[in-house]
Amino acid sequence: MRQSLTSWFCAALLCAVLLWLPGATVRAQDSGSADPNGHESTPNELKNDWPAFRGFRSNGHASNATPPTTWSVKTGKNIIWKTAISKHGMSSPVVWQDRVYLTSADDQSRDVFCFDASDGDLLWTHSVSDLPGAPAEGVLPRVLDETGYAAPSMATNGHEIAAIFATGELVCLSREGKRIWAKQLEVPKNHYGHASSLICTEQLLFVQYDQQKGSKLFAFKMATGEPIWETARDEMAWSSPILIKNKGRSELVLTDSKYVASYDPKTGKRLWRVECFSGEVASSAAFAGGLLFVANEGAAASALDASVHTDSPKTIWQWDGDLPDAASPVANEQYLIVPTAFGVLSCLDTKTGKVHWEHVFDLGFNSSPLLVDDRVYISDLAGDTHVFKLGEKFESIGSGDVQEPVYATPAFVGERIYIRGLYHLFCVGKSP
Repeated sequence: MRQSLTSWFCAALLCAVLLWLPGATVRAQDSGSADPNGHESTPNELKNDWPAFRGFRSNGHASNATPPTTWSVKTGKNIIWKTAISKHGMSSPVVWQDRVYLTSADDQSRDVFCFDASDGDLLWTHSVSDLPGAPAEGVLPRVLDETGYAAPSMATNGHEIAAIFATGELVCLSREGKRIWAKQLEVPKNHYGHASSLICTEQLLFVQYDQQKGSKLFAFKMATGEPIWETARDEMAWSSPILIKNKGRSELVLTDSKYVASYDPKTGKRLWRVECFSGEVASSAAFAGGLLFVANEGAAASALDASVHTDSPKTIWQWDGDLPDAASPVANEQYLIVPTAFGVLSCLDTKTGKVHWEHVFDLGFNSSPLLVDDRVYISDLAGDTHVFKLGEKFESIGSGDVQEPVYATPAFVGERIYIRGLYHLFCVGKSP
């Protein structure tokens, strides 16, 4: 049995009733700011933090992280703090040094929250509801109630923080929550609601803006909002882009309802595309060892050799097993992990597509698996995180719970994990 994308969104109704807690007040702002001298965050800085959905380059690898393998809200073990989130949102946390960023929204306003990473206190809230051309209450775009207006995750280069909502409101803020620039994009015509997360380099912000007609890929200058390029796209999706370094070439890779496609981040020129999808695509690609992996329910999983710079990468293998509905795969040079919405997790050989093992969990996954050295962490719909070794046999090495549903993908920074539950933000770390 497989769930459709629609059933993924509706699954929230089965897990909890959305009862949101009162909003917290804004705390005094600190003196941190974007560097006026135009300092660029280095790749090492980006790797050590969690600048976007699924981390550095949105590839699902938690570089330099050393988190615990067990924790429990029920017992308090390895729980550093927990703080309430006052509005609904499905976006994942983004972390830079001492700050954690989240988006939430309702029909009144779309909000960016900034929390202190050390203790979970709310530092500031920035509300977005005042842009010229923004849809007013009562004429907001159609979204599923469970998904809401804050499904896309934010992106940061360490100095500017960008957020986008299903209303087409795009905003870029400083570390203090001051608005640097904002744009009202065309209100998307998207029957589930806009869900593609943002991604950025040190200087450019990329927006995959898919809708039923007129899908586009944008690049804006992160510091000023200046449009750099715009590329028309044929199809739509609810997936998010990834950035890859491929034999000396940077590529922005997107999946949609028909293709996996690569674009030049500097110009927006399409470098190549391969037709290998069908249906409603919500999972992003994974990249390791020169191979690009894509998988989504409704089409076979594919491994593409992206290491050779051609206009049509060779398909190495395809596999038509249990495939994702919303969660994205993750890979290293040997193993590919493929999650599903109904609890089956598969481990494939990256070179051949051979299935090393399959493991059936009680519940499925909306949150994507993340790789920490030779360990994989994945959170199920009940908020239980499963930790296992990446190898030819399934070997569980730990677990954690937060006692509430989890749909967002966690963030891993140093010894800590930041998990967004349906009602709270949790910080997991090694107890003193």
